[in-house]
Amino acid sequence: MKLYYAPGACSLAAHIILNEINVDFDLVRVDLKTHLTEKGVDYYQINPKGYVPALEINPGLILTEIVAILPFLAQHDPKQDLIPPSGFGRAKVLEWLGYLNSELHDAYAVFFQGELDEAAKKKGYAEIDRLFSYIDAAIAKAEHEYLVDDNFGPADAYLFVLTNWSKTIGHDLTPYSNVMALRKKVRQRQSVEIALRDEGLIK
Repeated sequence: MKLYYAPGACSLAAHIILNEINVDFDLVRVDLKTHLTEKGVDYYQINPKGYVPALEINPGLILTEIVAILPFLAQHDPKQDLIPPSGFGRAKVLEWLGYLNSELHDAYAVFFQGELDEAAKKKGYAEIDRLFSYIDAAIAKAEHEYLVDDNFGPADAYLFVLTNWSKTIGHDLTPYSNVMALRKKVRQRQSVEIALRDEGLIK
């Protein structure tokens, strides 16, 4: 498999899951400003949508959209604990991925679309805080270690990546102690350490 990524983008979640399932894969860095790969290939020829991630499963067989890629990869887990195979558990994974993608990801995206004045920043922070208030409360009420069950999974990887963006935009996550605790737990995984290092986000 081949993952087209940009450092620190949501593609990082797919990178983490690829490390978890311990398969051979190649990484191809994409410049999202020029839409060229590291070898100068027009990325639009690979993914006409123009954004990452894109997962090349076999030559010419491309899957896009993080909410599709993460479950696809997780189901290849040889230990069978990254995602439930069916039923309510799997539906809960998809529920979290949908929420993170359509709500939290979009709330952060406002800050990456150009300079914001102070009023727009305040409004943007307020929306992110509203969403994290829900997530923090949901984690507090849960009787399991991670978002869906006692096993780390794709929703946890995605949430971790999104929380990284708070530092980039100057947003304070410290009021959300349950989110911070989950984030810390995910950060300690070897798959995360390797992905961060390979994308040049840590040394």
